[in-house]
Amino acid sequence: MTLHEEQERVQKAVHNSLSHVQEDPWLAQRVIAKAKGEKPVGKKISVLMILAIVLIILSMTAALAAGLRLFGEMAQRQDADSRLPVLEEASESVSASLTTENGITIEISQAYYEGNRVFMSYRMSGNHASVELHEGAPEGEYPWQLELENTVAAETFRDDVPELQRLNVWLDGKSQRWGISSYATIHDGLFLEDGTYLDIVGGDNYVQEDGSITGWKECKIPKDRQADTLTFKLVLFRSRNIIFQDGATYKSFYERLGNTDVFFTLNRNDHYEYLKGSSRQDRYQASAEFALGKVDLKGTVHVTAPEAWVKAWTDCETKENLDMIIDWSLYQNGKRIGAAGVQSIRGEGTRDIYFELLYPRTDSANGLSLVPEYSQSGEHADEAIIIQRIIE
Repeated sequence: MTLHEEQERVQKAVHNSLSHVQEDPWLAQRVIAKAKGEKPVGKKISVLMILAIVLIILSMTAALAAGLRLFGEMAQRQDADSRLPVLEEASESVSASLTTENGITIEISQAYYEGNRVFMSYRMSGNHASVELHEGAPEGEYPWQLELENTVAAETFRDDVPELQRLNVWLDGKSQRWGISSYATIHDGLFLEDGTYLDIVGGDNYVQEDGSITGWKECKIPKDRQADTLTFKLVLFRSRNIIFQDGATYKSFYERLGNTDVFFTLNRNDHYEYLKGSSRQDRYQASAEFALGKVDLKGTVHVTAPEAWVKAWTDCETKENLDMIIDWSLYQNGKRIGAAGVQSIRGEGTRDIYFELLYPRTDSANGLSLVPEYSQSGEHADEAIIIQRIIE
């Protein structure tokens, strides 16, 4: 049962349970009377009715929580990526997990392979972070890799993991203090089974109330490594930091303790539509290539532009007051459905600019166009690029 079906089932159950409760036309009058200090007169609601309503609400909450997997849980956050609800529905259940010898558990619960990208969610729990706190100076000599004058950890650094933050608080600069932090981290990107690195292009992670860490990743697969079925590898690193707060001087020594690999295999989603389009204007010409899948609409616009535009993107010292393209808005049948789609912009040579763009998926590939947005004059609808499905 999907989350949507679960929600519908719960809503029907609530509706049926409360179907005998009638609308009360005297409610407003009772509220006004109460505000005036008058004695309200009306029906009493029974204790059994209150209990029934509470049980219904609790049942609904439990049902909804039970229907969510990890992508769905993270989608509830206020700052969540808009694609997480789609990934909740589209992704496969993976159930790849292991526990290290020192009690760190890694679980990969969902993953999805589409086109040239892989998405996955994970949870790290157990003994993934611990600290030791000591007074004075550490015994022995350490080849400090970082020494910062006039830097106090308690005033300068903040860690989202509560256990690691304890060490920052301990190093308050009022005397000599030191500590050891041992922790595990997930590598930013993923790897293929043969060791090919897959660069991360999206994702996030969150510290939970129980101390566990949940997160998700979106990684790009090189063109020459794409296949119908691929085995991926998540890498867990274990590390240790020795930190010495010598008054106002901060010193640290870092060392890697080892790593653990977690493997999972996916089949590529074939429900992909490819779109192309081009435009030629007085000052520039542009070509667009996009792919529409279950998760999003993603692609590139290549602009052959005036040299001044390219220089503005490649030279940070450029101060010219230019009115140039800085973004593209997505329209469908004349209605804007996506804005601020730029993920990255890069200039090459003297005339070429590449806009990497990302928009929410659309139910249809018909009637789509990209309208350039200029730095000063805003959108130029007359310069829209019509992107159409490639018929193979």
